[in-house]
Amino acid sequence: MVTEKLAIILGLEKTNLTKSTCFKACGIARSTFIRCQNFYMQDGLEGLKEQHNWIRYISEIKRQAISAYLNDESSLWDIQIRFGLRSTRRLEDRISELLVHIMSRKITFEERIRIVEYITVSEHAYSRAAKHYNVSYQQIRFWMLKTTTNGYIALKDRLGWTKPIEKMTEVERLRLKKRQLKIQIKEQEV
Repeated sequence: MVTEKLAIILGLEKTNLTKSTCFKACGIARSTFIRCQNFYMQDGLEGLKEQHNWIRYISEIKRQAISAYLNDESSLWDIQIRFGLRSTRRLEDRISELLVHIMSRKITFEERIRIVEYITVSEHAYSRAAKHYNVSYQQIRFWMLKTTTNGYIALKDRLGWTKPIEKMTEVERLRLKKRQLKIQIKEQEV
């Protein structure tokens, strides 16, 4: 198996065939070839041997690889080669886990109203509002749909206990109604 991989890697350099033709003739995918080529460049013949055991990487190397990717220093492939990783899969998993924790944040009722007003009054696109407020596009679209059908009260977080509309104070109801009317007037002007 190792000799076959080596023959393909070295044979591609000597042949006049295109890469895609060579891959088809050998019956391998382009990504498989590139991965084998990277292993060969990193570890020589040892890199081409199949790994049946789990490789434990030093946590400092993992941290450096993740920070290199998050700082846009290079692509996952380049980072894999630079840090001597066998695949990008584990690195991708670690990065996505990290990003989930970074991106999630609690958005208050007032912030939701401000975001909806930012879109409706200023005629901004969802994507621009998502960047401006650091919230996902899907979440903003969902809030806009809820607001158009049920008004601002629909933006209330229903997790846990919330006041029903009937139990809201008159002042709270009037503030919401006033805000909605202002938005409707501005939309009609446009």
